[in-house]
Amino acid sequence: MGRVIKLFIYYLLYTFAFSGIFAGGYMIANHTLEFPQSDPEVFQLTMWAQVLSTMAVGAHLLVWKYVKRDQLSLSFPNTAKVLLVSVILIVGMGFWTNYLTELTGLPNTMEEFFAQAMNNPLGIISIVIMAPIVEELLFRGGMQGHLMRKWKNPAWAILASALIFGLVHGNPVQMFFASILGLVLGWVYYRTGSLLPGILMHFINNGMSVLLFHLSGGKDETMTEALGTTGAISLAIVGVVLTVWSIWYIKTRLIPNQIVWKETPAPVEEVIVSEDKEQA
Repeated sequence: MGRVIKLFIYYLLYTFAFSGIFAGGYMIANHTLEFPQSDPEVFQLTMWAQVLSTMAVGAHLLVWKYVKRDQLSLSFPNTAKVLLVSVILIVGMGFWTNYLTELTGLPNTMEEFFAQAMNNPLGIISIVIMAPIVEELLFRGGMQGHLMRKWKNPAWAILASALIFGLVHGNPVQMFFASILGLVLGWVYYRTGSLLPGILMHFINNGMSVLLFHLSGGKDETMTEALGTTGAISLAIVGVVLTVWSIWYIKTRLIPNQIVWKETPAPVEEVIVSEDKEQA
């Protein structure tokens, strides 16, 4: 679990470091101690900080080899079919999880922030491209992959990474949805041994959110508001059917033989630290 905690700390440090640099630069340049998020210039700086900190996290994971090259391959069986069914799976999940989220009535404390982000080119890049890639590298590749090789029961590794994935979003409504999404993304990674299907699913999930936001004129309508109660329930049921079928089809028809998860060598960073301790 130590490596998971360390990666989580790295994630926070990069986030705070870039946010602090941009906030501090703004304050010095404008001779003020305020950093008003409602200011368009300040929000643009926030977006730059978010994009660059996300890139830094991804680079750290790859350079220090917390994520190995084989975790980004398409070497799993029935590659094309798995990718296609993964798309069906995430679309189906979107139908019922969005409706379930509506029923919980959890507060969306970052609604205004995401409305601004979805109307900002850097915000769209961050949400649709950067987040799917780096979050899969971090939470599935760096954290879950390590735990599945260390723990006897992979279900606990999937659950742990999904809960951490949900918690880091900070927003109650996102925490609930992200945890459920993390379970499915984690299961697909466990089944295939590759991060690419999850990155594709994550990309489609976030991309659909941005697309629907703009199609609704920026109103961020709920399913019930857009389709009515009957329509929303019907679509949610269709989503459940698609989700169950996709998981069954991947497990029984496409990848019936589970890959073996074995402990891999420590990341380069940990090897260097270990060698330094021995020399001391």
